[in-house]
Amino acid sequence: MKQGSNWVVVGYGMGAYHARLISATEGIQLYGICDTDPAKRERAKAEHPEAKVYEDFGQVLADAKVHGVVIVTPHNLHAPMAIQAMDAGKHVITDKAMCLSVAEANQMIQARDRNRVLLTTFHNRRWDGDFLTVRRAVEDGLIGDLYHVESCVTGWGTPGGWRGDRVQMGGWLYDWGAHTLDQILLLAQSKPTRVYAFTHSRVGSTHSVEDYVHCTVTFASGLTAVTVIGYLNRVEMNRWYVMGTVGTLVCPGFDGPVRAKTQVGSVIGEVTLPMIKGDWASFYQNIAAVLAGKEDLAVKPEELVPQIAIAEAAYRSISSGDAVALAI
Repeated sequence: MKQGSNWVVVGYGMGAYHARLISATEGIQLYGICDTDPAKRERAKAEHPEAKVYEDFGQVLADAKVHGVVIVTPHNLHAPMAIQAMDAGKHVITDKAMCLSVAEANQMIQARDRNRVLLTTFHNRRWDGDFLTVRRAVEDGLIGDLYHVESCVTGWGTPGGWRGDRVQMGGWLYDWGAHTLDQILLLAQSKPTRVYAFTHSRVGSTHSVEDYVHCTVTFASGLTAVTVIGYLNRVEMNRWYVMGTVGTLVCPGFDGPVRAKTQVGSVIGEVTLPMIKGDWASFYQNIAAVLAGKEDLAVKPEELVPQIAIAEAAYRSISSGDAVALAI
C-alpha cells in the first residue's frame, strides 16, 4: 500500500467514490471504511480488501493510526460528526454541503482552529469541465464585466433515500445547489446582499423536500444570479447562461458546448470554446499536497460560509414570500 496520511471513509454509499479517489492518489492512503450497514461493510471488504472495516464511528476516532476522516453521510450529520472528529485530533473532509447553517459552519471552523487540523469540503464540481471553461472565458474578459449569471441543474425525477427527507437533506440548495451556488460565488467575486427564492413540489408528493427551487441572488457589485435545481423539468434548462457588457455565453449541459457571442473592437461574432477537461481527482491531489506542505488548500471552509448563508436565506424567503437581506 502507498505510504502517507491514513484516511477512513465514513458512509459507503457515495463514499465508495471517495474511496476509489483516495486509493488512486499518491501521498494519502485509504486506511479504512466505516458503515453501520452490514451489507455495505461486506461490499467495502470486497472492493477494498486492503482497508480496515469499521461498524461504528467511535471505533474510527479511537484508532490512533487514523489521521483523517471523510464524512459521506446525510447533510444534517456533517457538522456534529466533523466536530467530534476534529476534537479527536483527526483531519476532516465532508461531502457537500459543508453543513446546514452558518452557525454550524462557524462551529466547525472553531473546532478546526482549536485542534489545528485540516477541514475542507468535497466541492468536486469546481473541477467540472463546463465550469472550468465558463470560468476561463469570464476571467479572460470574453464577455466583459458580468451583468447576470444563471447556473441550473434540471431534469425529471424524484429524490431517493434520505434525500427525500428535509430534516436529513435540508433542501436542494444544500445538495446540487451547494455546487451551483459555490460556482456562482467564484464567478461573482462580490458579496451577496439579497436573496429571493420559491419552490414547487410534485402533485401528490410523499417526500418532504421540494421538487423545484428557484433562487435569485443580488450582489454588492450589481450582478444578479439565478440557480434552479429542478426535477419537474421535462425539458432541461441551460446549464449556463451568462450575460456581460460585451457578450453572452451559453452552455446547454455538463458536456458543453460552451458558445459565446461577443464583440471584439467593431466586430461581433460567435465562437464555440474548446472544452477544458474536468478532473475530480484534483481535489484529493490537493489534499495530499497540502499535507505535504506543498500547496495551499483549494477549498477553504471560510469560502463556503456565503454559500451556506445564501441557502439559509433562500429557505427563509420561501417561508415568508419576501426577499431576505444578507449581512455577511
